[in-house]
Amino acid sequence: MRESWAGEGVLILGQQDSDALAALYAAADLMVWPAVNEAYGMALLEAQAAGLPVVAGRTGGVPDVVRDGVTGLLPPVGDAEAFAAAIRALLDDPGRRRRFGEAARRIAEAEHDLRNAVAVLDGVVRRAARKGSP
Repeated sequence: MRESWAGEGVLILGQQDSDALAALYAAADLMVWPAVNEAYGMALLEAQAAGLPVVAGRTGGVPDVVRDGVTGLLPPVGDAEAFAAAIRALLDDPGRRRRFGEAARRIAEAEHDLRNAVAVLDGVVRRAARKGSP
């Protein structure tokens, strides 16, 4: 794992391989990502699949991945005070963090795993093929 210090109390890890990411997610209590100009939020989805609750900015496709009040909290993008308050709220409430993390893992497994994606795509293609056939 590559790492470098960026200042007091801040550790920038840089790009990590999948094994290192799994270890980092397992060691974490919370995924925090401001999600400025975020189109979808794959890292948010990965973290939730690992059972982490999320605090992320409400923007782009993030609300499609993180369910506000169920798997995490989505303060408005650019509102630093609301973002900090959301982080504090989850850090101060281990039970809520645990509930959000458990819901995040369940939902990610049920709705975002590869088997589900294949099944959804298969259904779309089959419906399109039926409509297009003479």
